[in-house]
Amino acid sequence: MKTFTVRHPIECTPDVFWERIHLGGFNQHMYDRLGYGYECLVDDHETGVRKTHITPVVDAPKLLVKALGESVSFEEHGQLHREPSGTRYEFNVVPGVFPKRISISGQMTTEPNGPDGCFRVVDFEIGCTIFGIGKLFESFVSKEITKNYEDSWGYTNAYLKT
Repeated sequence: MKTFTVRHPIECTPDVFWERIHLGGFNQHMYDRLGYGYECLVDDHETGVRKTHITPVVDAPKLLVKALGESVSFEEHGQLHREPSGTRYEFNVVPGVFPKRISISGQMTTEPNGPDGCFRVVDFEIGCTIFGIGKLFESFVSKEITKNYEDSWGYTNAYLKT
């Protein structure tokens, strides 16, 4: 199991972040920009439940492609929690292949950063129990996620200015 955290300064308050980024149409814009397939299956603002289907563009190592196949897709099942201590989004990724052998989960929170900013903080746990590729999978996916969040950081701040 691999755990890691990504943390980026966002140019808005936590309340604006959750309203514009999480509850707005941000994900559709971002995934379209990346050329990913993205479909929102459930987005219930009242209960905080979200379920999406995503088909990313991935350049995976040959060993992973051989073991898992050419095409990559997954569903993200998430729950937004609004609590007095703050808002958090918990998610679980269900891969299109080997869903009982691959696990990706985590939670996103925000922390204040001055009067008009915040930090987006996302904690991840990645596990793969497929013999021969487990550690390679965990390492590759953690690097891809980190890279994608680095890219989305700039896009997120640009989107907030529109």
